[in-house]
Order: sequence, then structure tokens, then C-alpha cells
Amino acid sequence: MKKIIFIVIMAFISIFSFINHTFAHNGVEEHSENIALSSEWNYLLAGLLVIIYGLFHFRFYKEQGLKKLYFFFLSLLVFYLALGSPLHVLGDHYLFSAHMLEQSLVYLVLPPLLLLSLPDRLAEPIFSFGLKYKLLSFVKKPLIPLLLFNVLFSFYHIPLMFNAVVSNNLLHNLTHFLLTVTAIFMWIPLLPIVKELDRLSDLQKLGYIFAAGILLTPACALIIFSDTAFYSVYSSAPQLFSYLPPIEDQKTGGIIMKVVQELVYGTMIGYIFFKWAKKERLKDELSTTSVTGVVNQ
Repeated sequence: MKKIIFIVIMAFISIFSFINHTFAHNGVEEHSENIALSSEWNYLLAGLLVIIYGLFHFRFYKEQGLKKLYFFFLSLLVFYLALGSPLHVLGDHYLFSAHMLEQSLVYLVLPPLLLLSLPDRLAEPIFSFGLKYKLLSFVKKPLIPLLLFNVLFSFYHIPLMFNAVVSNNLLHNLTHFLLTVTAIFMWIPLLPIVKELDRLSDLQKLGYIFAAGILLTPACALIIFSDTAFYSVYSSAPQLFSYLPPIEDQKTGGIIMKVVQELVYGTMIGYIFFKWAKKERLKDELSTTSVTGVVNQ
């Protein structure tokens, strides 16, 4: 178990520390009017992710099959698009809309794909260790991770807080790390890895998703309907696209976040509903079989 946990920790360190380009940067001091977006693809990160996927395939394919490989590939692809593509540079320095798209990918799309891809042999020791030493006990109470992410996300986008955070590399990276971790925690009650964390019924999971959508709405609405450019890092940045001035860029960012949220949550609602329907159908078939058996006797 300790070996597996060590491998996971080293993988995260390799991605976030070894490849500095994936870090968030000081959005205020690192503006440049001359930027070639085609040169902003992080090929080193791409190579590392290919190696990680290859190791994952070699290690877990036989015992887990194609489905988890598919989800793991998608999670790595989303991770790369968010942090290894030109979107990362645009979001850090130039466009609030790019920033919100990047966050949508990392906080809303990546966590469910990652949780769905985790092999039992890898995930169970980690979560069992966290529960044993009460590091993850709070996840047993779904309301806590639900509020934790959404409150932190809304607090982060208060203009005064946001402008202060993105002006400091350490705070910027720490904030992104905390939001990513809390986003994963938020998704665990919907996609529990171990039985101890499976606390919600299918109906309660639908209510959980509905609540998550409501909690994120005020922050998005404030951004979408405001006529004031809140975020100085973007309003003072070189305007790369004349058709997207700061106000429109800000509104577009809020719309992107809300649309991606609705698409992801809607997909999850469909996933839970059909899983629920399948379970009920199996119950009906079993009861019918039992009645038929009794009648035949």
C-alpha cells in the first residue's frame, strides 16, 4: 500500500514540479504584446503524460479492461488541454474567458474522468489510508466537500481577492492546487471509490448535483451581468483580440463556466438516472423470476 501511495505522490510531483510551465504565473508582471500561440504548446508535458499513460496501460489493462483506460486517456487529454496548451498562457495573462475555460476543464471535467479511471487496486489503498487516519473523514459528510469547493471558488473570484492572488506566484499556484483538490473531493460523493464513501442514494445524488449548480450560479451571474471590468490583470493586459474587449471577455468567461457546468452536470444526471433505472429493472426482473419460480412449484 505504501508503495502505491508513494508512486501516486511522485507522479503528481513530476507533473506539477518538474514541469514549471504547468504552474500558474504572475499575470500582472508577465504580460507581453508579442506572443506566438503556436509556440506555447508544452511538448515536455505531452511526453510525460504519454509515458504515464503507457505505464498505466501496461500496469492495469489486464485487470481493469478498456473502459478505465478510456477514462484515464480522456482525463490526461483534458489535463493537457488545460495546462499544456496555449489556453494556459492566455488564461494566465490575457483573457478572462480563457481562464474560465481552463478552470472549467480542471475543476468540472477532469475530476469525474479521473475518478472513473482509477483502478481499484490503486484507489482503494489510498482512500482506505485516508479514512483510517481521518484525513478524508469529512468526505463522509457530502455537504462539506460540496460547500468547500463552491465557497472557495466564489471567494477566489471576488475582485479584490482575485487581483491579489494572481499578482503573487505562490498564492496563485496554492489557490489552484486547493481548488483542484477540493473539486475532486466534491465529486467523490457522486463517484465513490470505496464503500465507506458511498453515502448518497441515487435520488440524493441528483439533489447533490442540483445544489452544486445553484451554489456556483451567484458567482457566474455576477460576472456575466456586470458592466464593470472587475479583474485588472485582464483589463490592463494587451488586447490580443479586438473583438473581445475586457467587458465582453469577462461576460464570455462567466457564460463559458456556466455552460460547461450545465453540460457536465447534465451528463452526470443522465449517468446516475440510467444507472438507477438499470438497477430498478434488475430488481423487477429478479422479483418476477422469484414469483414465477414459486408459481411453478
